[in-house]
Amino acid sequence: MLAVLAGFMPFPLCARGAWEDSSAGGGAVTLQVAALKGPTGIGMIKMFRDRPALGENVGAEYTAYGSPDVLVPRLVKGELDIAALPGNLAANLYNRGAPYRLAGIIGNGVLYLVSTDPQVVSLESLAGRTVQNVARGATPEFVVRHILEKRGLAASVDVRFQYNHAELAQLLIAGRETLGVLPEPFASKVLGAARGARIVVDFQEEWAAVHGGRGLYPMSVLVARKSLYDGNGGDAGVSGALENFLVEFRKSQEWVLSRPLEAGVLAEELQFGLTAGEAAAAIPRCNLVFVDAAEARPVLEEFLGIFLDFAPESIGGKLPDEGFYKKP
Repeated sequence: MLAVLAGFMPFPLCARGAWEDSSAGGGAVTLQVAALKGPTGIGMIKMFRDRPALGENVGAEYTAYGSPDVLVPRLVKGELDIAALPGNLAANLYNRGAPYRLAGIIGNGVLYLVSTDPQVVSLESLAGRTVQNVARGATPEFVVRHILEKRGLAASVDVRFQYNHAELAQLLIAGRETLGVLPEPFASKVLGAARGARIVVDFQEEWAAVHGGRGLYPMSVLVARKSLYDGNGGDAGVSGALENFLVEFRKSQEWVLSRPLEAGVLAEELQFGLTAGEAAAAIPRCNLVFVDAAEARPVLEEFLGIFLDFAPESIGGKLPDEGFYKKP
């Protein structure tokens, strides 16, 4: 994913909005909305099913992607209007000139250390052990590194990256590995299938502890095309559509949180990469939230700061400026 981002050119300032617009002939406007499968996009699944109106003659087409590597090219080409994606990826796109702004934080951390080893009972008990992690160069690596350093354990824990999420989950279930850092829903998958599996470390709690109890770190955000904030220069066809989308998004997210069993069934029907049971079990640990962009800057900058320390190129070499957080 980093290689994909490193090479793209800045967007032209005259880029047209991504929506299909036949308003000149009196037709409807269709916004292009994208989400990543799994915790990043699961709060939106009711909108995928119901497709609520976002204004007079304004609707949306929803697409779920299994990997950022597939989503990024569509953002790079300006083909999307609204997208749910990792916070560091959103920062990278903005810093490289993409015409997208933060609409809100939609999900906090979902990382857990899962173990079938009864001798591992805490973060401290990892000293001298090998731990399998996933997604080198992304949030799982940097959050775990950050916490181990803050707790004085970086030199004594051997963290390796030999498997992807699904592979590590299956190896833990099979007993071929005993310690693994996994995000949801893979953590719940192991907990439900491996004898003796349990969560030893909640990295969200560890983050709060090393940051003075200031809350969790934000993994997932919602971004929107700059032109949606002002109706594409006053175009009445989309004026207010973003505000309406955010209202409907929060309704969908609240429904998912309050009805995890129904949401799980819907996630499976929509092929969100989860079975109904896996989704229902994972939703309570997915830490779905909504923090408006106007309030998001302090916590997001704290999170992006670890990317700036470990891999500046992963966020475009700097923290996003105030334009990322403010309506144009």
